Amino acid sequence: MTALGPLRPVTWIAVAIIAAASYYIVETARYSARALGIGQVYSDVNITSCRQIGHGDLSGCEDIVVDPETGLAYLACGSLRARQRWAHPDDPYDFAHEAEADHVYVMDEGDNYSELKVLERLGDDTLQPFSQDFRVHGFDIYWSPGSRQDMTFMFINHQFHQNAISIFSHEYGTDYLVHVETVASDLLNSPNSILALSKRAFYASNDMKYLHGIRRDISNFLRIPNTHVVYRSEQGKFSIAAKGIRYANGIAKHQDWIYVASSGDPGIRVYKALPDYSLGLRGRIGFKDSIPDNIFVDPLTGQLYCASFIKALETFRYFKYPSLNTTTTAGTKILRITPQDDTGSRFDVEPVLIDSGRLMPSATIAAIQRRNKVERLLVGCVMGSALVCDSVL
Repeated sequence: MTALGPLRPVTWIAVAIIAAASYYIVETARYSARALGIGQVYSDVNITSCRQIGHGDLSGCEDIVVDPETGLAYLACGSLRARQRWAHPDDPYDFAHEAEADHVYVMDEGDNYSELKVLERLGDDTLQPFSQDFRVHGFDIYWSPGSRQDMTFMFINHQFHQNAISIFSHEYGTDYLVHVETVASDLLNSPNSILALSKRAFYASNDMKYLHGIRRDISNFLRIPNTHVVYRSEQGKFSIAAKGIRYANGIAKHQDWIYVASSGDPGIRVYKALPDYSLGLRGRIGFKDSIPDNIFVDPLTGQLYCASFIKALETFRYFKYPSLNTTTTAGTKILRITPQDDTGSRFDVEPVLIDSGRLMPSATIAAIQRRNKVERLLVGCVMGSALVCDSVL
């Protein structure tokens, strides 16, 4: 009882709602202080062998895929200014930047790189430049089992009128990609990363439910678990494979395990594919003080390498106002994650590189390149220059 008499049921409901909301807000604030790097100070670890590469060409390389047999690295790189259109869709944008093209490069162990031209085939079998918008984000490569020279590239493509997946064929040794199809779905309104399963089938993460306005801001701030992973079948049908994820980000596979970065948790969710290609959750790898982005799996060891943000507020500020080759006070951490058993529940997590902001605003991918007895770490950034680190592993 109170001084005014017994509390009515509706009052108890209101009290419960206020208490729950207060707890959620406090926990969000605690998460923000820890995961966003507020008040944190970091020391550099293993950065002395790292250097920028590409002479300005290899900038905005959000994702990197390495051929485990040839050791060649493929990089999807984009215009930093044109990227603002889909990264910050509610902000003013100069459409003159649409003239700045995105690119796909292939690079060997000696920093020698060349561009793969993006083409399409006409009805008379001649090739011409790809006529659709091409704004790359994450991508993946599928190698045909019968011939490793037969490669299929799948790109997240933030086109002007839709977000889509653009699929290209590539014959190893040639200098071009040939468009096969571009597909889209209402289930994939904000694609981020992709895992190629065949020439047509794939999993793709969808990082936001709302693309514009106050609902986008609230959803991201409160870390509402309303994003998901989509499966596209051989027949072209889309379905939700996993849901209830807080900002689904990078996705990767090793053997039967499928890993999905959850930037809002933050951590990596560990799944196994079920017979209907939905994903069954088996475990989670929690991150203490950084936010995960893309995941690279070492095919030799099964270890995961995850690029993560350590001062996310500074990183987000830089991403919104990028200036090539400057990093303000942002930074990055590259984590190596080693499975401890075959249950998907025990992992050892250790940093292999910490950059307090000297090198780049924040890494979005870290991939191992092994070729001609050279072993090194390639680091890409969606809004900065690519790096090579020779003595980190």
